Amino acid sequence: MLQWGGLLAHDTATLPGITACATRQAANKLVQFKQRKGPFILLADSTHTASHLARHLTPELRCLMRNAWPGPVTLLLPAIASLPHCFQQNGFVAVRVDASLQVRQLARACGGLLISSSLNRRGKNPSQATLKNHMRLHRFLRARLVGPPAGGHHSSIIQPRRKHANIIHR
Repeated sequence: MLQWGGLLAHDTATLPGITACATRQAANKLVQFKQRKGPFILLADSTHTASHLARHLTPELRCLMRNAWPGPVTLLLPAIASLPHCFQQNGFVAVRVDASLQVRQLARACGGLLISSSLNRRGKNPSQATLKNHMRLHRFLRARLVGPPAGGHHSSIIQPRRKHANIIHR
């Protein structure tokens, strides 16, 4: 289902999310659902997979990745040139290795990466990944994955710099 570009409602360790395999086709469907262009984050199955999205990794950045992941921290990494534009903005890619084992396994089943956002439409509060919301959003969602409930808080967003890190959202 996800391999064919379908969207899935599920819980991450942070907020209820909407996700798909990281393909251009799925990114277009996510844009339609969210009623806005990205940026959207990529959920990686491992630090190893996430590291391949970065143009360069300093020793400090490698240490930050090891200490932050898996967990509720999204890092803005300098994107590799071959990464499609639908997965990056201004040369950076937002990536997280989620604390939820279920999310990491789902990413692994999709080749290591998921494109993801919170489960809400433009201007609305995040929804829960319930059967009622699945039915309400059925024209967008192919399925919902029942799992441990979301933590209810956004991830921290950090943009590492050479000698420091900018905390964009806490």
